[in-house]
Parts: sequence; structure tokens; C-alpha cells
Amino acid sequence: MENQRKKKSSRGAIAAGVFIALYLVTYFIIGAICMPVAVLFLIMPEVVAFFAAPTYHMMLTKSPSWVPILIAAFLPSLLLIASGHIPIAPVVAIPAGIIAALIAKRGSYKSFKWNTISHMIFSWNLFGGFIPIWVMRDYFFQDTFERGMSQEFCDTLRALTPWWVLPVMMIATALCSLLGSLFTKKVLNKHLTKAGVLLSLIHI
Repeated sequence: MENQRKKKSSRGAIAAGVFIALYLVTYFIIGAICMPVAVLFLIMPEVVAFFAAPTYHMMLTKSPSWVPILIAAFLPSLLLIASGHIPIAPVVAIPAGIIAALIAKRGSYKSFKWNTISHMIFSWNLFGGFIPIWVMRDYFFQDTFERGMSQEFCDTLRALTPWWVLPVMMIATALCSLLGSLFTKKVLNKHLTKAGVLLSLIHI
């Protein structure tokens, strides 16, 4: 019995690592595409939220725990800090991860409804890299320019980001997360269940 628990725990940890890695790959690919263009840069969280939803649901199916949620929420901000960006990202990422974990726990990490709401909040973890646009505005654009982005990029991004853009982005990100979860349930669930990947995605 003890060996079985250890094996199950090990499989869960491995699965969590795989899906966290998939989430980071999604983040990096979309970031690489969006970063050079100011308009695309502002829709990056929304696009990541949509395409990362299937990974999030699969992660909780195979590793129903708060641990992978917190790790996945924190890693992007840690990578931003490691690359020399403004170290404010964890101030957003950690609370987003904690709240997302608490919401998922309410459904024992098995409820599609609660996991969907959890991912909507989880998706805000990326805003740690965006909030400086508004709260540290001059420093952000100076730092961005010094890191190699063009003056045109900085001027365009500044013009596109009055204060009301932040709440609009956060609402849009949550909605894209919801759409990604619905896409996962309606389109992918049947095929993934057949493959043995998702076991109880539609359990509410």
C-alpha cells in the first residue's frame, strides 16, 4: 500500500513537471511572437490564457494539488527577475497563484467549474510584468528602451496604455481563459479522454 502511494505520488509529480513545462513553452512561444510589436505585446496575457487552459486542466487532472498551481504561477515572474527585469512580478504572481489554488481546492481539484474559475485568476499571474507600465511608467519605458527595444516600440506602447487599459486587459484575459476552458471541454475532452489523458474534466 505504501509503495503504491509512493508510485502514485511520483507519477503525479512527474505529470505536474511535464505540464508546467508545457505551460512555460506556451508562454515563451507566444511571448516571442508578441514581444516585438506593441499591439501584440498588450494581448499576450489574453492569448496565453486561452492556449494554456487545456494544459492547466490536464495538469490538475493528473496532479490534483495546490503545488503545481503555485509553481506554474511563480516561474514566469522568476524568469523575468533572472533576466534582469523589474522585480515586481512576484507581487502579482504569488497572490494570483494562491487564490487560484484555493479556488481549485474548493472542487477538490476535480471540478471543471472550479478549475475554470481557478484558471481565470491564475492567468493574472502574468500581469506582474505589465503593471509597471502604469505604476512605474517612466522607469519602465526607460528600462525597456535600454534593453534594446526601439523608441518607436516604446512610444507606441505608451500611447496605447492609458490607465483604463489595465482593467480592460485583466477582464479580457479572464474571458479568454474562460473561452480556453470551454474549448477544452467541448472540443478536446472527447479525444483526450480516449487517449487516457483526461479522466474527469466534465465532472462538476
